[in-house]
Order: sequence, then structure tokens, then C-alpha cells
Amino acid sequence: MKEEKVTLIKPKKKKENYNQTIDFFKALIMLLLGILLLTKSTQLVTYVFYGIGVLCILVGIYYFIKYTQLKKQLNMEDSKQLMMGTLLIFIGILILLLAGTIENFIRFVIGIILIYNGLQNVLFSLQLKDYFNIVVGIILILMGLYTILATNIVLQIIGVLCIFSSISDFIKCLQKK
Repeated sequence: MKEEKVTLIKPKKKKENYNQTIDFFKALIMLLLGILLLTKSTQLVTYVFYGIGVLCILVGIYYFIKYTQLKKQLNMEDSKQLMMGTLLIFIGILILLLAGTIENFIRFVIGIILIYNGLQNVLFSLQLKDYFNIVVGIILILMGLYTILATNIVLQIIGVLCIFSSISDFIKCLQKK
């Protein structure tokens, strides 16, 4: 019998296509988003609520148009679509009119939750004489108060993190050059 030689075929290593331009623009977008979140967080939240309101109105109009088309084509009424369209248009208008109030309400609720959790943490930790968790509870209480009194601290922190992330991405782009 003749021995046959078996050769293994090794897969070729993929070359990484590193595109510095894309990485640079991602870092630039992250930097701009971070600056926006840090400086204009309240307006940004209000604009998001405006967008949600407009989206509700558009979906409501879609349901209303669908209702009228169904009524014309089949001589049949679908009150569910009419009711849903009307309700969405109404909710969208309310959101547009009350966007600033909704933003303040959400901020207030988040602040109250943080204060409540902080108080629970402090009271429970006092019984156990766990000083680390007492400090954590006090920090939560302070964050809750700051969230109620100051605007959108969470978004500002996210903005700072975005800025730091973009700076590190810029440094990576320069190092790979």
C-alpha cells in the first residue's frame, strides 16, 4: 500500500481593514454628543419629548387615514382605528405642550427615588454599623437632591463620559497613524 501524504490547509489570516477616517468621525460625533449633553441637556430632553409628541401625532394621523380608507373601500367602520388615531393625536399634542413639565416631573421622580434609596441605605447601614454603605447612602441622598435642584445631572455625567471616550479615541487614532 502506498502512503499518501496529507497536508492541512490552514485558513488565511484576515487582514484587519483599519479605517482611520471612520474612527476619527466616530470620535468626533462622540465629542459633539458629549458637549451637547454637558451644555444643553435640558433642551435636549425637551427636544426628545417634542420628537415623541410629533411621532405620536404622525402615527395618530396614519391610523386616522387608515380608518377613512377602510370606511371608503369597504363601507365599514373600524372604531378601534378611529379611537386609536384620535387618542394618539391628543397624546402627541399634550406632549408637545407639556414637554418642559414632563422633563421636570421625570427629574423630580428620579430625585425622590434616589433620596428614598439613600435614606433606606443609611438607616439599614446604621443598624449594622457598616460605614461604607452609610457613605454610599449619603451620596445617594445628595445625588437625589442635586437631581431635583439641578437639571439633568445624569445626562451631564454621560456627556462628560462621552467627551473622555472621544478624547481616548482621538489618541488611539493618532497612535495608529
